[in-house]
Amino acid sequence: MEQADHSAVLIHYAEAPTHAICLSKDGSLNQQTILASLQVHFLFPDYFGENLDAAFDLLLDVVDTLNQPTVWQFCTGKNSNTDNDALARWQQLMQDVIDYASGKGVMLQVELFVEP
Repeated sequence: MEQADHSAVLIHYAEAPTHAICLSKDGSLNQQTILASLQVHFLFPDYFGENLDAAFDLLLDVVDTLNQPTVWQFCTGKNSNTDNDALARWQQLMQDVIDYASGKGVMLQVELFVEP
């Protein structure tokens, strides 16, 4: 996975739309809750390895099915105890997925709503 110099995850410091994918659970946002949210929302298989590399591979499969501009919206959840390192790794994961989509000519925008 490489760092890109174009399009990035958009960060909004505002309340999230009701359909946004919440990355936290029970007041915590960490790598486990992030991966669980991705697994549920993107219907990862039961054998999902529950690590960022496996999530990356499965998200690329999702991107391969996109045929129109797409926006994925996520949120931190309100008053979550956030593991900032895990959130930074999620941002890098999303950036890598955006870069992959861009390379395939697919417009993918990812937004994160950091809720108060």
